[in-house]
Amino acid sequence: MPFKKVPFGNASIFNAVIEVPTGGQKKYEYDPEMEAIHLSGVLYGDLKYPLNYGHVPKTWAQDNNLLDVFVISTYPISTGTVVACRAVGMLEVMDRGKKDNKILAVPVKEPVFDHIKDVEDFPQEDLNKLQEFYSHLPKAWKIDIQLKSIKNREAAIKELLAAQEPE
Repeated sequence: MPFKKVPFGNASIFNAVIEVPTGGQKKYEYDPEMEAIHLSGVLYGDLKYPLNYGHVPKTWAQDNNLLDVFVISTYPISTGTVVACRAVGMLEVMDRGKKDNKILAVPVKEPVFDHIKDVEDFPQEDLNKLQEFYSHLPKAWKIDIQLKSIKNREAAIKELLAAQEPE
């Protein structure tokens, strides 16, 4: 499915394309040149994606890829699903010496998350899972990737706007 027609949205409500559902061990990644989602890696053992993971369409991040996003949800969201989201925070990540920040988001269609406005409202259990995930990922993939810090909503909005491609 080509995602080039999926709009960015705006800084208040943007679209996310899910590549890896919560609990997934197969890392799927959208390739804009192929206009397809492909398998880019596999996690083994107990290491799983702690939240839904994907990208924000119509963006270009500092690592020369689409801007990444983690989306909390009640249930895992299927690969290829477009989800309208609100940014609530950002993971500041360094991947092989390049900034590879990830937006933390909540789906606007899940009212159970309406109370989450900023990173301090995000469930601590899920933040702990993300930190644990990034503590094991370098060994699993034999790459230098580090979670440097967790930033607030304001930083996430700034990142979204900076990565948004001009229409």
